Amino acid sequence: MKHALLSFLLLVSFGTAAFSQELFTVRDTVNGFEVGVPMGWRYGVPTDKSVDFIALRQKESEADVPRETYNINILQRSEQDLDRIFKEFLGSIGSAEGFRVIEQGDTTINERRYKYLIEAHKNKYSGEGMQNYVLLTNREDKVLILTMATISDNFPVFKPLFDKVASSLHF
Repeated sequence: MKHALLSFLLLVSFGTAAFSQELFTVRDTVNGFEVGVPMGWRYGVPTDKSVDFIALRQKESEADVPRETYNINILQRSEQDLDRIFKEFLGSIGSAEGFRVIEQGDTTINERRYKYLIEAHKNKYSGEGMQNYVLLTNREDKVLILTMATISDNFPVFKPLFDKVASSLHF
């Protein structure tokens, strides 16, 4: 019973932190986007430039193991049809072990059309179940892909924060 209560309190504290997290805006003038970053998260461009932007949740206590992250990739593409781009994207990520689509559709954020996807797969390094919330849009010859990820068990707690990050996106 003591362990169940402790687990519940940790879940509630993570949930409260995720729901109430304030964002500050980061602008990338080279790629022409801006996005909100939760207070206390580390962010930047990796030295290997594997993505154009990344934000990582930091430890809140010694027992905390942060697994929440999001990144933005900007791809050069001459294809202008967003539906076609999204279909190709799905084909490229669909080979991940345990890949399954949970939800997908269209949404509008700050007057721009996005295709979105919530998917699950196994992490190729740890074998853990992961869930990603992905937004994809295009403008001229660029495609923006925002991928927000955590382990599957944490996804329901962090989904409201991911929604907040998504709604801050301008491209």
